[in-house]
Amino acid sequence: MSGLIYRIGSLGCLTAFAVAVSWVHQPTGSTWTNTGSVSDLPLSAQGKISAVVGRDHPSYHAVAHRGGFGMQNANHELAADFTPAGIRIQAGAAMWGLALQGYGYGDDLLPVDAVAPQATANRVEYRRGALTEWYVNGPVGLEQGFTLAQAPGEARGKPLTLAFTLSGDLTSSAEAAGDGAILSRADGTEALRYRGVTAVDATGRELRAWLEVEGEQLWLRVEDASAQYPLEVDPFVQRAKLTASDGTADDYFGHSAAVSGDTVVVGAPYGGANDRQGSAYVFVKPAAGWSGSLTETATLKASDGAAVDVFGRVAVSGDTVVVGAYGDDIGANYDQGSAYVFVRPAAGWSGALTESAKLTASDGAYDARFGLSVAVSGDTVVAGAYGDDMGSNFDQGSAYVFVKPAAGWSGALTQNAKLTASDGATSDIFGIWVAVSGDTVVVGAYVDDIGPNLDQGSAYVFVKPAAGWSGALTENAKLTASDGVRGDNFGWSVSVSARTVVVGAQSDDMGSNFDQGSAYVFVKPAAGWSGALTENAKLTASDGATNDHFGASFAVSGETIVVGAWGDDIGNNIDQGSAYVFVRPATGWSGALTQNAKLTASDGAAGDLFGVSVAMSGGVVVVGAYFDDIGANLDQGSAYVFVRPRRTP
Repeated sequence: MSGLIYRIGSLGCLTAFAVAVSWVHQPTGSTWTNTGSVSDLPLSAQGKISAVVGRDHPSYHAVAHRGGFGMQNANHELAADFTPAGIRIQAGAAMWGLALQGYGYGDDLLPVDAVAPQATANRVEYRRGALTEWYVNGPVGLEQGFTLAQAPGEARGKPLTLAFTLSGDLTSSAEAAGDGAILSRADGTEALRYRGVTAVDATGRELRAWLEVEGEQLWLRVEDASAQYPLEVDPFVQRAKLTASDGTADDYFGHSAAVSGDTVVVGAPYGGANDRQGSAYVFVKPAAGWSGSLTETATLKASDGAAVDVFGRVAVSGDTVVVGAYGDDIGANYDQGSAYVFVRPAAGWSGALTESAKLTASDGAYDARFGLSVAVSGDTVVAGAYGDDMGSNFDQGSAYVFVKPAAGWSGALTQNAKLTASDGATSDIFGIWVAVSGDTVVVGAYVDDIGPNLDQGSAYVFVKPAAGWSGALTENAKLTASDGVRGDNFGWSVSVSARTVVVGAQSDDMGSNFDQGSAYVFVKPAAGWSGALTENAKLTASDGATNDHFGASFAVSGETIVVGAWGDDIGNNIDQGSAYVFVRPATGWSGALTQNAKLTASDGAAGDLFGVSVAMSGGVVVVGAYFDDIGANLDQGSAYVFVRPRRTP
């Protein structure tokens, strides 16, 4: 496998446009696995380290030849040729060319002149007045950049654009969502791939960016209204595929996934020694970074695990992992449910581990299904019990809050507070999904009837009281969709990060598309979470279709939201599944929005249900595909790690 990283970055000028794209060489007959390790270098050093190593190592230097310069990158099996006509890349048997034709806004582009390249050590430049196009060769790949001394004219409502001409023996095409481009050989197999563009400005605010391809023309466009330069466009690139070393058929690995920093946790609720006992797996980012096919660092199991516990709903925050087991029988209470807390050992996540503490509800009852959903943030754990009967209300549901004791997570613990809906009713299924961020808890109730709309659904926001999480509490705010209708199942999934709450409605019909699905974004009002609230923005897929179930899972981190659509058909692959990336617009979360990027599995197949779970932490996205067949093991399941390469300082 070899990769070519292009980065367009600021060199300290007053104004600069920056972009990073990852073109990946795919040798004939092999399968897609990963795209290198550029993101695994420290943020403060990755570009400088590569540039310095390349400068000091003659193998990365430009070599003059008649008409220009050549470069070799043995690490990535690439050869580059620089002439006044542009750059040509030889990647295995494939050859392609890339030449900048113009830049500006929309179709109003400033043409660029053909100029002779200039080289110093491992750096090649094309100098065109206010615009310098540069390439730096090093261990992380061949980096491409453009430095603009001034903005290219007036935007007038049009996107910032770089226009390229492609050449060579490969055919180019854009991926459906506009987030990637594929270069294919004559036989239709993929040779080079680029995907998942996002953009940030100098303040760290993320901007919408996309690709357009038509024949031999490629345009990279960025909405830079009100942005502060420099800008940078980064892709989420599939880096690794995660599986269990002891996986077997029907484990459903990937049914649940979580990530915090360099730690990924994946649940396999039907795995384990006993039928549907369940297990969970911890993956720690290797020293070489997320790359290739990886198996777990540690396996988590319940010390008292038994058949049909369905241990495997996972959450992680820092050094704390929580795993729910909604089928756990507590005494005579069938499916009362429980959750287990695992604390990272001093020696790190390694080997086979059992819990530090077991969490149960002090008032737990038969079929409450406590632990079907779990969440953790710092010292606070939340577990949902959607089958909890409240008085005469069958399956009204509840959620429980646990606060880390002064002595730490240890032994058998019961809740500090119990959360219920003030207007709860029979079969609301409150607690089907829970989320927590700091002092804010969100609980979904996807079967809640809103007025005459049966099963429209809702979500409830709870804010930590001044006296702390204690006793019986009802919500501070109730969230519903302004356009909600019967059967939307709003509240099937919920997520929260700081001031932003996202609620999924996986059964929302979009036009004539039955169960296409949608997601709603709520931003904390200035006066705080209070009363009845409707959304600030609604998210949908631009290519959404019937039975996609967009919104069945999602994650939010900072200004980025990732939404799973496990029923999305990819080409002829029914229910292969996908995930969509949304970046907060410059004007904020508002109105109707479609994705900035679309993520799919490089080796995806029909029925994988990629997107059944998603998790996100910073620039890392994890997507579960719990029906993925691994070798001969049907529905063993897997998870995929996507990384957005970090910016070069």
